[in-house]
Amino acid sequence: MFAVQEVLAFSLLAGVLAAAVLFFTWRWARQRSRYIVAGVATTLGFAAWNFTLNATNATGFNVDAPIIPLSWADVGSGVLSFTVTALVLGLATERGESARQVVGAAAIAGLVAMALDLFVL
Repeated sequence: MFAVQEVLAFSLLAGVLAAAVLFFTWRWARQRSRYIVAGVATTLGFAAWNFTLNATNATGFNVDAPIIPLSWADVGSGVLSFTVTALVLGLATERGESARQVVGAAAIAGLVAMALDLFVL
């Protein structure tokens, strides 16, 4: 499927892009450096998904849907990035934080990861 170096490079790029989008669009993410936490979590989720696809030789996931140009591999990158980011932000934030903010930041991270995977992998 993909070389380890490609997965690592694009995972890091996904994390940097997610952190940048959160930093520049949302004041809440800048407080307590949440954008960095979200960027690291996005990197880990993106890498975990793509290393899993490589380890299982899951070539069937790289087939685009008939209506929209997204494959299961693209969507999986976004879903796992969202999941890891939501989990990490949910555990890393204070008790009084709104779940809407945590899920919103994770959704942004997942969308960035999915868009990146759509265009580069």
